[in-house]
Amino acid sequence: MSIHFGLVPVIVASSPHAAEQFLKIHDLTFASRPSNEVAETVFYNRRNLVSSYYGPYWRNMRKLCTLHFLSNAKIQSFQPMRKKQLQILVDFIKQESNVIDVSAKIASLSANMSCLMIFGKKYMDEDLGEKGFNPLIRDILCIAGLPNFAEFFPFLRVLDLQGFTRRSKELAKLFDEFLERVTDEHVCDKYSHEQKDMVDTLIEIMQSGEGEFEF
Repeated sequence: MSIHFGLVPVIVASSPHAAEQFLKIHDLTFASRPSNEVAETVFYNRRNLVSSYYGPYWRNMRKLCTLHFLSNAKIQSFQPMRKKQLQILVDFIKQESNVIDVSAKIASLSANMSCLMIFGKKYMDEDLGEKGFNPLIRDILCIAGLPNFAEFFPFLRVLDLQGFTRRSKELAKLFDEFLERVTDEHVCDKYSHEQKDMVDTLIEIMQSGEGEFEF
């Protein structure tokens, strides 16, 4: 079945046979995600595992993640940190006498664990200037999930009616400044970390030339 989202043609896999054609027989043809302004602006022209076009870059990125970030040994190396952060949350809940927003605390726990694994430290709101770390990440995720009418009606892009282009560029600038800061911190203090985090690993791969793609 064929429909249109604005000027964009869309094919609906409305039967098992059609789904098999898309997901199995012609899987590689349809493996890439559609173009997205936020992914192109904020994430360096889709240079990431989630939104990149299927091809050599994506395959090499997946290989790197599988070998260096998602192996059993790497996951297990962060187990003491995860236990420590979970214990901090449990102790807080035990001692807190007021009503607790458990969902917010669990979200914060997840964010802290991710920061420690990726960057080697927690980043608080005050660590990222006026915007704040958590609001920046939240805004990026929010705008990435919103429908952009200019992607369905390309002639509207120049008008930027929803402010997507402006907001994407603002977030891209803040995000780029944050990543530059993280990189500088790791390059300057590479011997001071108790445990090698993911940024340390990426920098080592980049400096050694081991990576099979351009960073």
